[in-house]
Amino acid sequence: MSASFWDRRANNYEEKIREHDSRYEAMIDSTNALLADSDVVLDFGCASGERSLDIAPHVQRVHGIDVSTKMIELARQKTRDRQADNISFDQADAFDQSLVNGSYSAVLAFNVFHLVDDVPQVLARLNDLLPTGGLLISTTPCLGERNWLFRSLIGLAQNLGLAPTILGLTVADLESLVSRSSFEILETKIWDEKNAVQWIVARKI
Repeated sequence: MSASFWDRRANNYEEKIREHDSRYEAMIDSTNALLADSDVVLDFGCASGERSLDIAPHVQRVHGIDVSTKMIELARQKTRDRQADNISFDQADAFDQSLVNGSYSAVLAFNVFHLVDDVPQVLARLNDLLPTGGLLISTTPCLGERNWLFRSLIGLAQNLGLAPTILGLTVADLESLVSRSSFEILETKIWDEKNAVQWIVARKI
């Protein structure tokens, strides 16, 4: 993922995610329903921390990480503004050595797998960070499910520097990658049909 790309777009991202449309609210509700107040949660690719902060009241602790320094600055400021005391944010990727294997009971990965360089490698790392039975909760835009015109427009936007590198995953690709990474898929469904976003909940086996 390109940290510089997201640094430049952090403020625009923050304005949009603060809108909290019905789909966002449903995602938070569905996630909270899967978590317990004893859970220690890693929010991988936390962006400006909005989701982390909305989940934090329902769990023991949330640790958000993102490659973008600007996103982390926004997340930390919101943490201070909301006086949240069970959440922390760090500029890091999933392979940061400060992340201890087996130390999280759940990992959130919202809208991030299509942006990483090596999905199997990232999934393997997230699996390591969980204990047996730990949950992976994710949403992923699957570009491979979109029509050729949309994919062409995304390619043009990438060439112009207006979009990050996006993997052309299909739902079948994504489900296969998750299953082959020592996860058992508990739930998979279309979350947003228009934008081909897939919701997957998986358990480490």
